[in-house]
Amino acid sequence: MTRAQATEDSDLDRLTASAEQGDAAAQLKLGMRYYIGTGRRQPPDYAEALKWFRRAADHGNAEAQDRVGLMYYNGKGVTQDYAEAGRWYLLAAQGGNDHAAYQLVDMYSRGVGMPRDRAESRKWANVLNARHPDKMNGLAWKLFAIGLLGVVAFSIGLFALQRNALRGWQRLTVAVFVNLAGIALVLNTLTTYGFETVFSHCSHNFLATACTQISDPHTRKIVNEIGDWVMVNLIFRFMAGIGLVLDVLAVWYLVYLCRRLFRRPSMQHRESVAAPSTS
Repeated sequence: MTRAQATEDSDLDRLTASAEQGDAAAQLKLGMRYYIGTGRRQPPDYAEALKWFRRAADHGNAEAQDRVGLMYYNGKGVTQDYAEAGRWYLLAAQGGNDHAAYQLVDMYSRGVGMPRDRAESRKWANVLNARHPDKMNGLAWKLFAIGLLGVVAFSIGLFALQRNALRGWQRLTVAVFVNLAGIALVLNTLTTYGFETVFSHCSHNFLATACTQISDPHTRKIVNEIGDWVMVNLIFRFMAGIGLVLDVLAVWYLVYLCRRLFRRPSMQHRESVAAPSTS
């Protein structure tokens, strides 16, 4: 056994001892350890995770109640049961858990696990809005306007570069802008369409991403923020009707870049052949 494994086992023993003594925070952490597992040495054990989540939930821990609801919702460690998931989500939401409240908004709206009730859905949406006032709406539209101007400028600049319409410092300035914007556009497109493939178990409700399968809080926060950005991107792309434009621009830039990278040597060769001999 390596030192790292010995330390891990020691930490698990201490966590288990605290959990056995009724420490709800330790019970939640222990449940997460079993839910996530540690690779081949300790694969996920959903039954054991559920046991410790239930114990923490019985102490009124809202995050543990949300975890129990999530396991029933996804059918991990238990038979999938939306009604039972809704019961636990309701307890967790009443205890202040945002993810559970987002789930209730969605479940009441669609009638999943509970009667379809738009009034209840709106009620929990209002609760979330009260907890997290929306201060980003005006900023989002300003950013959208700036982005739209950027798209126009990018298109004009790329067209000018392809037509060789610029010289000197003007060409250099436009080339720097077009390449920086083009790379950002391509990366943004890949992130927008690839996030769901890489993080397929994350849930999205009302622009709130919940990658609850990620145990580390800092990593989960970063991934959730990326997921929120992806959802905003998708809304602006398709609801605002500019998705096809952005995709076309990304492809246009990639074609331009490939032509620049792969045609330059042949162009130089033709220039050297065409040059008059000095001998």
